[in-house]
Amino acid sequence: METNQDNKAYDGADKAQTDAPLKGIFSQVRETARGQTVDLKTVIEAFGNRAFGPILLLCSLFLLTPLGMLPGVPIAFGLIVILFALQLLFRRPHPWMPEILAKVKITPKALDRADKFAGPWLDRIDNVVKPRAEWLARGPMLLIVAIVSILLAITMAPLGVVPFGVVVPAFIIGLLGLGITGRDGVFIALGLLLSFSVPVMIMNLVL
Repeated sequence: METNQDNKAYDGADKAQTDAPLKGIFSQVRETARGQTVDLKTVIEAFGNRAFGPILLLCSLFLLTPLGMLPGVPIAFGLIVILFALQLLFRRPHPWMPEILAKVKITPKALDRADKFAGPWLDRIDNVVKPRAEWLARGPMLLIVAIVSILLAITMAPLGVVPFGVVVPAFIIGLLGLGITGRDGVFIALGLLLSFSVPVMIMNLVL
């Protein structure tokens, strides 16, 4: 039987992450890593069953850094998004993680680069994120977010071969993750609206 805590897991993060989603996530990752190379499975486990919003944000942030331009990285993070989106879609009370995630290493250098790249924006973004239109960040709307996240993650394969091609879907995934983590329906609505631009990008790429 699902407890109230389990139900809240799909609504976002705890209060600290809700008040400052981006800083809260980076703090959690750094606390987990403790200056050492850490695998992605360990990082996700540290979030417990509140992992969905933070994992979308983490994938987005890393894909928006130079790390996202490395061959195979967009597809790897896309698969991670799909894995967690499917679990959200089927309302698993506790996230399941395959052992392969233990092979995805996050080095202190990569974390420092991501933090340095995104750092100047963290406080600014956290200052505008707040619980509002929360009905967009919970319940049935999360199923829509899960489906859109899966579709965006699938686009990582074709767009990953184009320089900076994954920037747009990664940014949108970040908006959705930010909205879930901060329980801010405005960011979720914006992400859902912007998602319609991705098929246009792929059509332009094909044609």
